[in-house]
Amino acid sequence: MALLETKKYFKTTADFELGMANHQRETDYFMVKDDAKKPDGLVVYVPGFGEDGKGNYAEVFCRKMALNYNLAAITVNYHCRFCRKVEEEYIAYETEDISKIEKLFLRHQQPFQGATVAEGVQALNQYLASSNQTESISATLLPEKNEYQNGGILQALDIINAVEDALKNYPDIPHNNIILVGSSYGGYIANMATKIAPRTFRAVFDNSSWVHPNYTYLVGREINSAEVSAARHSNITTVFYVKSAWTLKTNLPNTFDENRFEIRDFTEKQLSEMLAENLQTFYYFVHAENDYIASTEDKINLVKTMVKKGINVYLAVMGKEDIDGKYVKNAEHSMGLSMLELFARGYTEIKDHKVSKETDFDLGSKITYPVKDYQYVFDYSEFPIKAYTEDK
Repeated sequence: MALLETKKYFKTTADFELGMANHQRETDYFMVKDDAKKPDGLVVYVPGFGEDGKGNYAEVFCRKMALNYNLAAITVNYHCRFCRKVEEEYIAYETEDISKIEKLFLRHQQPFQGATVAEGVQALNQYLASSNQTESISATLLPEKNEYQNGGILQALDIINAVEDALKNYPDIPHNNIILVGSSYGGYIANMATKIAPRTFRAVFDNSSWVHPNYTYLVGREINSAEVSAARHSNITTVFYVKSAWTLKTNLPNTFDENRFEIRDFTEKQLSEMLAENLQTFYYFVHAENDYIASTEDKINLVKTMVKKGINVYLAVMGKEDIDGKYVKNAEHSMGLSMLELFARGYTEIKDHKVSKETDFDLGSKITYPVKDYQYVFDYSEFPIKAYTEDK
């Protein structure tokens, strides 16, 4: 088998929510397909938050799809994907972080040293090491490409636009077998993509995504909820917040209010509206029995509502007794789950699930979601998707 591997750049939808609708964005995806055979469909691997530290797993997954299933596969460099690098060049110290560091110098009766904050932290760490003490500080993680956490909309639009670009460039790919695969935040983005493009995806294979928007990523610093911590120094732990464009402060252009929450949520009302837009997706969910990051109770309640509404959904809840070291490796969030095995099981489950041969782009769909004060519109009459808000 001769695998064709390409990296493709494409235009994608601007941040219309924050008044940048005329600011064109561009990103890329990595594609693998058999160069000699017509593929049976397209798989989209959606990396989760922080998977930028896991090497080239996404690319390896795509190769396995082409080799084992004769499926073309892509993984997308979606908005703010690379956002958990803790090297110095990706760290920013906000005013409150610097104030805390200065107070630590005072507390330990040490003169502030260093020409930069980073040098000061290093000097403080040397003192703490010499006196066998530990402290913690805080900072902001800077995503690549000068991006910021959007909370799902731009990410999902990037996935959908990448799929359309791939279908245009490789017309031999069937339009009725497009599958999204994601874990944790990646699963959430995959589900958001089906909300925005309800007639495009045959299935989502989702490991441990959350149901509601994650405030830690959106306004973590304001609610004192750090995303990750790292021992970058021997005696100082740094807790990191995500760089975000949103705030909980009211009446600002970037206020994360109930309108912006609702479009990113999966309430019963939103599920009804997805069905009204001719939702075709089969949802294959796997979740830990006690997940303290992505609520298991929320996922079970979501599935109950989906079943009540007639949405095709399957949920497997895994406990300690399911740990086999191969498929399920632990009972914590994401379970160390084998994503290849997840795909194998999900692909078997959807064998009888048929969908239209036309995507939302093929149909020129105009998808609308009313929220409290206005409505969101996703217009597929042009590429990339034209997204905006308007009065109801």
